[in-house]
Amino acid sequence: MATKIATKLKQEINSFMGLTLSNIVFSAVAMAFGISTLVPNVTAMVTAKSMLLTQLFLVIIGFLVFAVSIKWLVSSAEMFETAAELKEDYAKNKAFDEEARTGLVVKMMSYYRENKPTIKKMMFISRIAGVCFLISGAFNLATIAIDVVTGVQSLNLLTQVSGAAITLAIAVASFIIPHFFGKYSKIWDQRLQETVKVEEELKKQLGED
Repeated sequence: MATKIATKLKQEINSFMGLTLSNIVFSAVAMAFGISTLVPNVTAMVTAKSMLLTQLFLVIIGFLVFAVSIKWLVSSAEMFETAAELKEDYAKNKAFDEEARTGLVVKMMSYYRENKPTIKKMMFISRIAGVCFLISGAFNLATIAIDVVTGVQSLNLLTQVSGAAITLAIAVASFIIPHFFGKYSKIWDQRLQETVKVEEELKKQLGED
């Protein structure tokens, strides 16, 4: 029984860590996209000493994407530290007796209660990341297929295929991770509800005393 509970808690922590990693990866990619959109257009405007509406629009988009992604990267990194701390606590309690299990669950619930809005956003953003990576991977595969059919020679064909495969793998992970974490999230919500009930009952008892 104890082993089963320990395994379940480990899966919950690993799922949480996977969710944070998914958001970190997407934030980093989005930040790179923002920079690649912002810098060339700013450089072009400064060099030409003129400003086109298209360039201005791209500069604004690039800046917004960069600003939002770097902010979310910081939030995701903080959540990753939390997940890593929980994993470290789990690893320290090799015996994993009842007291250790209870302490870990209480700590998990405390973190979840404090960061629930952020965690819910992470689940949503992970799915958005999945869509973006899926589109990118599919586009890369389509480009490779067209090059092969039309007879275009590419020295980097293996690299392109590998890149597309990695992108699609990240896309699949971005869908799977929030799916499984959603199950654990429901369990954590139930635990929170039970905790609230206990706290309310305790307040009543103390009030009566």
